[in-house]
Amino acid sequence: MTTLTRLADALSRRWWAMALLAAIIVLMMRRLMALSAKLKTVTGYEAFDMQPSLGIGDMAVQLKHYTPEAVRLYSAFSSTDFLFPFASALFWAALLVWGLRRARPAHYAAGGWQRYLPWLFVGCAFDWIENVANAWVVGRFPPLHTGVASLALLAKYAKVTAVSAAAVLALAFALWGAATSIVRYLRRRVS
Repeated sequence: MTTLTRLADALSRRWWAMALLAAIIVLMMRRLMALSAKLKTVTGYEAFDMQPSLGIGDMAVQLKHYTPEAVRLYSAFSSTDFLFPFASALFWAALLVWGLRRARPAHYAAGGWQRYLPWLFVGCAFDWIENVANAWVVGRFPPLHTGVASLALLAKYAKVTAVSAAAVLALAFALWGAATSIVRYLRRRVS
């Protein structure tokens, strides 16, 4: 976890690194959307990860349309989706650190915040669990293993909750840091 903290801290100190990471995330998201669209062309359905209200019954119906080409497409989707959640979590962590450093420099320097930073990667862990479970379901169908499908769905909805919380927290810290920086700048200009 120390390595993650150091990496997020190092990224937060370089605007170009943050911009590059954001660009990589956008490119990965575009690739995921393109692969999901191809999968929809082959099967009639988007990738499981891209369906907001997916259920076990939906998975069973959709899997009947999976051809070897669909399995190959899902495999390509899955390989990108293993990198995407980590890059996203790293971006949110770096953004939070940037905001904290600007808003509360003394608290940042004390370093106690570092033990909480790994919580921003919980959504990434759930995404990985979802990916492994979905790969199992797609690779082992038929029959549909409902236990693994249930695990995939549980991880999917836990991921959405954790990633949403991380994004809101990171954005709040970034806005706090930006507002504090602006106020300091204006005070220096006035005095």
